[in-house]
Amino acid sequence: MKYLLIICSVLLLATGACKKEVMPDAPAFALKATAITFKAGVEGAFTFEGNPGIISFYSGEAGHVYKGDGINKSVAVKGNSEARLEKFTYTYAEKGTYKAYFIAQNTNIYGSREVVRQIDVTVTD
Repeated sequence: MKYLLIICSVLLLATGACKKEVMPDAPAFALKATAITFKAGVEGAFTFEGNPGIISFYSGEAGHVYKGDGINKSVAVKGNSEARLEKFTYTYAEKGTYKAYFIAQNTNIYGSREVVRQIDVTVTD
């Protein structure tokens, strides 16, 4: 009986140690355009394809530059629990040319994978 307990304990430890960590897949995410033009002060729409878990947006305006110097903030576009999106609207306040970025992520308890998509934005009067 003692040997049976030892064998069962060893088998439980051996099978528990073989647990495989499954990383999430890289998100399928694509913008439908490489450049877009908006009017200042008027809401414009970015369209995209795919269904990542999380989408963040950096407009390219001061304080919202992707990997820029200083403290920059993204705009949350979609969270894991939200329904699939195909469009995101945003209003630029001032005319100019901006490099906007969308960061799409799939995340689980073992890690995160992301893709970065850039789009050139021209804002006119």
